[in-house]
Amino acid sequence: MKALFPTIISILILMGADRGGQRHAATFFRHLATEDTMATVKSFGQDFFCYVPVRPRDVQWGLYVTGAGCTSIPPGAQYPPEPHPELYHFDWHKGRTLPEYQAIYITRGEGIFESAPSGVEKIEAGTVILLFPGVWHRYRPNPDTGWDEWWVSFNGTMMEQLVAQGFFTPGRAVLRTGLDEDIQTPFCALLNRLRSERTGFPHLIAADTIEVLAAVSAVAEPESAELIGQGPRDVAAVKDRMVAEAMRLIWRQSQDAVSVDAIAHQLPTTRRSLERRFQAVLGHGIHEEIVHCRLERAKRLLAGTDLPLKTVALAAGFTGPDALGRTFRRTEGVTPLEYRLRHGLSQNDDGLS
Repeated sequence: MKALFPTIISILILMGADRGGQRHAATFFRHLATEDTMATVKSFGQDFFCYVPVRPRDVQWGLYVTGAGCTSIPPGAQYPPEPHPELYHFDWHKGRTLPEYQAIYITRGEGIFESAPSGVEKIEAGTVILLFPGVWHRYRPNPDTGWDEWWVSFNGTMMEQLVAQGFFTPGRAVLRTGLDEDIQTPFCALLNRLRSERTGFPHLIAADTIEVLAAVSAVAEPESAELIGQGPRDVAAVKDRMVAEAMRLIWRQSQDAVSVDAIAHQLPTTRRSLERRFQAVLGHGIHEEIVHCRLERAKRLLAGTDLPLKTVALAAGFTGPDALGRTFRRTEGVTPLEYRLRHGLSQNDDGLS
């Protein structure tokens, strides 16, 4: 049943179901999925945690997990519970500073969190607390409610890059995500792998942690209008679902000889109506979105590969290097070769100059 959820919602959108109907269907299917996920968690018992020895090879992977678990704190119980290594134990009055990152997902109850950059914030079910190395913090559940928490400790250059790029910041350590299956599912997979400890599990639990972070970022970070046009990951921010679906089609098919009519033909609307919707939502037409998509694909290929310009042009969806060159000069003010020299590989190329 869970696997049918995206398909059914897509059908409702294309059939013209109103947003209320879509929300009711989404709530129903997420309820079923959450029940499945919580049943998996219960199989661990109320408390499960495991700390992982880290090998040099795990560090070279780019992200490594040092521990994870799930804990149910009943009302009035001691917090943090015993036993945990001295590194992770803390006293509310003194607080704590960790040498690594930690993500804590609160799925029941409420409490309080405080850190030097973010100040004091209330915590409730459906909140992720993200801890940063070297940043003082403290947190605890409300004694009247307790809370349920899932947590993972990790570190590595991959997370450092995400922080450097502004995806996560110490000043925004409390992320309001709601109870979301996309966060719960990789947490369950991570805990299952820790319990089984099959061959290669350090890299697999690192992948689960990345999936948790990606889901948290997607749910907690509303995309700005500036980011909407950057690709499929931002389509969810488009409120007009017909435009969003058209954007998905464009970003999937624009490497081919796709036309505005071909995009409109795949949707239950006319070209004229779709053009009006694009102008109202994005401020430009369908053809401009197709060109923008092809241009972004060409930029990635120019900056990240040494492919000849003719190959880049065709792979990005342009008819040839001449069309690629005209588009670059019009939109970027430079030739494709100049763009490559500035942003990527500086090898000689036999293409346009």
